[in-house]
Amino acid sequence: MNSVNEKYETLIRSYLDGQCTPEEALELLSWIAESDENRFYFESFKDVWSLTDFAMPESIDVDAALDAVNMKIDEIEAEQETNVVQMPWLRRNYKYVSGVAAAVVVALFLGFLVAKPFNSTVTLASNDANYVLPDGTSVTFNGASEISYPKHFAKAERKVDFEGTAYFDVAKDEARPFVVHCDNMDVEVMGTSFLLTADKATERYFVDLYTGKVKLTSFDKKGHELSSMEINPGERGILNVAEGVLKTMTYPEVKQEELMNDRVLDFNNVSLSTIVETLEYIYHIQIDLDEAYASKKLTARFTDKDSVDEVLETIAAVFDFTVTKTDGVYRIR
Repeated sequence: MNSVNEKYETLIRSYLDGQCTPEEALELLSWIAESDENRFYFESFKDVWSLTDFAMPESIDVDAALDAVNMKIDEIEAEQETNVVQMPWLRRNYKYVSGVAAAVVVALFLGFLVAKPFNSTVTLASNDANYVLPDGTSVTFNGASEISYPKHFAKAERKVDFEGTAYFDVAKDEARPFVVHCDNMDVEVMGTSFLLTADKATERYFVDLYTGKVKLTSFDKKGHELSSMEINPGERGILNVAEGVLKTMTYPEVKQEELMNDRVLDFNNVSLSTIVETLEYIYHIQIDLDEAYASKKLTARFTDKDSVDEVLETIAAVFDFTVTKTDGVYRIR
């Protein structure tokens, strides 16, 4: 087999396995379009590829394989004259199909002719389960979730599709970033651990980062990039799905937001200075606390039925101080 076909055989393998770059794919497709012989070579190779479930050998003894094919041709010609027209053509044009013929011979003699999905992907769906992907990345589902990934990751990146909530512990590979695609957001990492919540039925997606660094990118419905940002350990990245807006929050801010959403304030031996900060954040007010009371501790629980005035009155009764409101500012003295 000549050097040109060796080059394009490598490109064809890479293309069929989903590993070639866009530039390599363009070069291959241009070569295929040059002649009917090139097109036939590609189609033949693809047919063999779809029938074999074992890796194509990097080097093939073409002469030996061709001898074996010619012996098979002679046997067929002797037994069935109707094949005489087709088989000599194969022999005359062996230089275009010898690589394919050799692969066929290997497949026939080893007995590995079984069906193989083309560009196959694996989809896993479960409520609570742990999976290890081909690159060693661990994914632990937390509730109803689904992940899809290729049987063989590409050379440039490791990309998966995901919906639900799961903890990812990504295997480090500096040459190939790990990308989790969630409808209109990508989470890109090298090697890190994070909790991802991306349910299509919700208004926001969350990424809680524990180790490493993560890049978030949002897209519109047509796939156009809207914004991107990086988050660090101890931060939560948030996507507003409707607007495509990304933002970060620290864990204390996350806790305060959860308290605000639940409207259940549960203080267990907490200083008044911290309680005042929480009330200011939740109720969007300003409180002027006397420094004499800042270190005092309180254990109390308030619900969404309690207004800020009722909360402050209760605290005042416990510590025997007064609360006044002037120009929109609450003063504790």
